[in-house]
Amino acid sequence: MYQPTCIASKRVIVVDHDAETIKLIAELLRDEGCAPLCYPTWLLSVPCIEQAEADLLILELGPGDPSVTLDLLGDLRRNGRTRTLPVIVDSTDDRLLERLAEPLRALGCTWLAKPFALDEFFESLKACLGVGWN
Repeated sequence: MYQPTCIASKRVIVVDHDAETIKLIAELLRDEGCAPLCYPTWLLSVPCIEQAEADLLILELGPGDPSVTLDLLGDLRRNGRTRTLPVIVDSTDDRLLERLAEPLRALGCTWLAKPFALDEFFESLKACLGVGWN
């Protein structure tokens, strides 16, 4: 059963191609006391992420070429200020997530298949932010 977490005041970047998904994730984060920073996929870049000084990035592996996302994640890991930023990659394409499990693991990312259960979502947040349950 879901229990509230101690993730209050954490800054979380949320990136998804679907505006409704961004709204839903942002609302869940706000309910936990987090500060969601919402970006459309086309605006996302390493300098943008670096400037946000976020505690976590939730990034959709959207439609199209997954190498674009993998390249961005590689650039994040090579940047001194974003090297250790926790990242949750989500996608509605289970098979693509399975196929990319090893590269995502090598890049230090967690991944979630959408739609995901709230317990699973909050467990991933807790693990990435290194916090426990209240």
